[in-house]
Amino acid sequence: PRAEMEAFRLAAAGGVVVVVALAAAGLFPVALVAAAGLVPLLMVIYLVDVDVYEDEPLRVIAGTIAWGVAAGAAMGWALRVLVPEGLVAVGRPDQGETLLRGVAVPLLEGALMFLGPLALLRYRRFNDVLDGVTFGATSAVFFTGTLTIVGAADLFAAGLRPPGDPLPWIIRLLGHGIAAPLLAAGAVGAACAGLWLRYRAPVADRAALGLVGRPLAAVALAAALLVAGGLTGTLLRGAAEMLVLLGLAAIALVWARRAIHLGLLQEAREVEIGPPVACANCGRATPSHTFCGRCGISLHALPKPRPASGPGAEPASGPPA
Repeated sequence: PRAEMEAFRLAAAGGVVVVVALAAAGLFPVALVAAAGLVPLLMVIYLVDVDVYEDEPLRVIAGTIAWGVAAGAAMGWALRVLVPEGLVAVGRPDQGETLLRGVAVPLLEGALMFLGPLALLRYRRFNDVLDGVTFGATSAVFFTGTLTIVGAADLFAAGLRPPGDPLPWIIRLLGHGIAAPLLAAGAVGAACAGLWLRYRAPVADRAALGLVGRPLAAVALAAALLVAGGLTGTLLRGAAEMLVLLGLAAIALVWARRAIHLGLLQEAREVEIGPPVACANCGRATPSHTFCGRCGISLHALPKPRPASGPGAEPASGPPA
């Protein structure tokens, strides 16, 4: 419901305030954990609230989360060993390091984010674009959050208040802890949508997203966005880095939003009209389907509605919290 969306926005803003406050107090390791966990936490709350896979075992989403955490931890450990500088890097890289950090590493990270969702592509019951977006975005945010924490593990050895100027830390944490996972979620989720559109969705829908709905083009665009983010983190510092990452994240999220819209329309064609339910957004009775006949919001993007008291009846109480 739109009221709950406002709660999500407030939760995100509150998380940013907490990260800034912790960093301003010099508690950089704690701020790092808070920043890295904010977007995955909001993702978990959303998945539980909406209950997209109410008829599927918990292991569907749990497995996707577990893959993101395990792959992110492994990648973070490998980068600590092979490429020692991480979140706290301050020097200007040479050309070889730029190619490694800005191109090779983001491509490898993107491939690992894809592998978990790709394992689910072979299951025919996950047969629309919305499945691809959900699996891809979930894998990406947990991969990125875990990678950030593991990659900066050496920071924890310096205690809760390591030396440093808070302002650069605040800017860098907001970029790497919030903008980077949003960029990864949008890019990987939308690219997975392109794969589901080609191999699982109805043939009639395959041109619905245009060029970015084709698997090769979708994967190439996602890779380009991830590489752009990697080069940004390698070549830029301070506010410029954070602003560019936010801009890239906005592009990726708009792309993912188009895929989500198509997925909801696909679900609308698969569902028969049922008895009246109370819309969780406007609180009025509407036939059980995919979109509310009163306010037009997607019922599948809301917490599950309750049956109304009678055919066409208005609910006795307001919408659920």
